[in-house]
Amino acid sequence: MSEILLSLGQVLSFMLLIAAAIASVELYLWAHFKYHDKNSIFYACALLFTMFAAFILKAAGFLTANAFLLFLLFEIFLIFASKKLLKGKKYLPYLLSAPAFLGLAALLMYPFIFQIYLSFHDLKLTTIMQWKETGSIPFAGFKQYLAVFTVPPLAEAGFFKLLWRTLGWTFINVFFHVLGGLTLALMLSEITRLKGVYRTLLVIPWAMPQVVAVLAMRGEFHSQYGFVNVMIKKALDIFPWLASLGVAPVNWLSDYPLLTCIIINIWLGIPFMTVIILGGLQSISKSYYDAAEIDGAGYFQKLFYITMPLIKPVLMPAVTLGTVWTFNNINVIYLVTGQAGGTEQADILVSALYKAAFTYNRYSYSAAFAMVIFLILFAISISYSKIFSERKEGKI
Repeated sequence: MSEILLSLGQVLSFMLLIAAAIASVELYLWAHFKYHDKNSIFYACALLFTMFAAFILKAAGFLTANAFLLFLLFEIFLIFASKKLLKGKKYLPYLLSAPAFLGLAALLMYPFIFQIYLSFHDLKLTTIMQWKETGSIPFAGFKQYLAVFTVPPLAEAGFFKLLWRTLGWTFINVFFHVLGGLTLALMLSEITRLKGVYRTLLVIPWAMPQVVAVLAMRGEFHSQYGFVNVMIKKALDIFPWLASLGVAPVNWLSDYPLLTCIIINIWLGIPFMTVIILGGLQSISKSYYDAAEIDGAGYFQKLFYITMPLIKPVLMPAVTLGTVWTFNNINVIYLVTGQAGGTEQADILVSALYKAAFTYNRYSYSAAFAMVIFLILFAISISYSKIFSERKEGKI
């Protein structure tokens, strides 16, 4: 009983600490926004108070020198914004969104900035103790970025081989996601009875935890007891002539690991694309199809000249998201091919990055590797956005 009370007390104290931090942030911002019209003495006092608070945090070891400088720069920016930009108008939305913004900045922006810093230094097993004892890491400049393209992250595959494999993995998956999603969405849009039941059954693979779904599908590709090979054996028993065509049970996980991952990922991704496309289909007015039928248009004419152009505004963002997710999808590769070690025949860029960081302990190399992947995805996203904008404006 005492242990339970102790645990509850720790949880309550943590909640109170979070509440106090949020209240402090709100009070801090409110003072700037509310008294924006006061003279500069107030801002001088606020700046001195901020410097004092940052100095105390730094002395206590909770704030590094770089964070101390950023804290002061933020205070100067806040003074300028409250006095010159907001001027006390409509500051409530900023107060309400500030805790969430600061929380996301701490969880996302700081690791991203630190990753950039790490990519220009040399952190590995031989230098990690130096970092722990002195707080400094040897500067490497662009050496890590050069190593990304010249030093293979794995034993069997270099960067460019992994890049082409990743692009192929992404294209095949997204193509079948869209094709399968469009086919199922068109079928569901024609169903009138039990439509909700079919949609619920369809979304189950995507809605369930991906770890459970991937491991369940991994078992279906077992060489002896998996559903796929069992069905192949039964087909050979019924149609023996299939053996002459080369049909036989396959060791999927060892002989064709990448193909197995692609099949599983296609199965996982089709429901999401189906839901997105189905939403786009439901937004198309029936009057377009009625007018096309009066003019004598067939099913495929209505599909290519009405349905496809009108669902492009929905489909293009979904394809962009699907491309980014598939390009970065380490879950399927990681779970199907044997986790941290596994085979390198199915590795893509992100799984090679994971192994370089946590199997080979090349931290700065992995940080530079991650930045290169980020730039590739950023370029792909910009290209998709540009193509979508040009098509929306009728240029393409």
